[in-house]
Amino acid sequence: MKSTIEFRKDIVSGDWVLISTDTQKKPVFFKKVESKPLPKSKCPFDDIKKSRQEKILLWIPRPGGKNLKDWWIQIFPNKYPVVASSRICPPLEKCGIHSKKTGVGFQEVIVTRSHEKHFGLMTKSEIELIIEAYQSRFQALSAELCVDYILIIHNHGSRAGATVPHPHSQIFAIPIIPPDVRRSLDGSRKYFQENKKCVHCAILKSELKEKNRIIYQNKHFVVLAPYASRVSYEIRIFPKFHEPRFEAIDQTQRNDLADTLKIILSEIFKTLQNPDYNMFIHTAPPKERNVEHYHWHLEILPRLATWGGLELGAGIDVVKISPEETAKLLRK
Repeated sequence: MKSTIEFRKDIVSGDWVLISTDTQKKPVFFKKVESKPLPKSKCPFDDIKKSRQEKILLWIPRPGGKNLKDWWIQIFPNKYPVVASSRICPPLEKCGIHSKKTGVGFQEVIVTRSHEKHFGLMTKSEIELIIEAYQSRFQALSAELCVDYILIIHNHGSRAGATVPHPHSQIFAIPIIPPDVRRSLDGSRKYFQENKKCVHCAILKSELKEKNRIIYQNKHFVVLAPYASRVSYEIRIFPKFHEPRFEAIDQTQRNDLADTLKIILSEIFKTLQNPDYNMFIHTAPPKERNVEHYHWHLEILPRLATWGGLELGAGIDVVKISPEETAKLLRK
């Protein structure tokens, strides 16, 4: 494998990352500590009734199912939310030289039926139902007066922050635009103002021509390893046709998105031996107008390394495998 050591600048955010493949040669003296999985008998998500969920917001039967007995997905409020559920819009408060808002919002859990069947093992039809559930709750939460942003996340494994091993996703609806999303929006807007075109469309055009970092594509979506990856084996999924809003995709697009997720998460599971990872959707804020410059996308970040002093002290991510090698390894 060719050695790569270079700083790369993310064209959207302007952030720099360091691609340094030589660090793979470094010996590792610490053994990986594996946590024992929670037994199915003690899992709060394996039997929703036993976990005493007070309110089921949405349920969807498994493919071919017709009633709650055949449920594949159930969605309910998180029992231990990081935000306080409230429909009262928090005012901006001054605190000396600082500013703050009360931490209100909505946090929901999206649970799939099987205790062991994570994304990498699901069928395309099962994944498509999850995407449908994401959209349904996104649209419902968009109507809430105080919600400025909705973030859909999926944490797989303890290193990715999952406290319950049973496969589940979460939706956060909050009264602020998260910093990472704001940087992405600002970078996209700046590029559009300077070049009169979408930065992500420009990236896709370049990547599809060059092909070095393309992993998979179908009619509506492209899977690639981003040029300025922030972590080893980072993956992004973009719609081929310009669209600012995830919630706007139709059934045909949902089918193709399920296809890409099935392909790439199965490949990650097999090739990287079921790594922990974070997956999330970046889309335009539901109430923000003039966002035609933006291009929604889905990001997958495997958690294979621990940050050291350079990452924390300088804010420069060190990536140990080049995006080109990532694409070659994961390409179907």
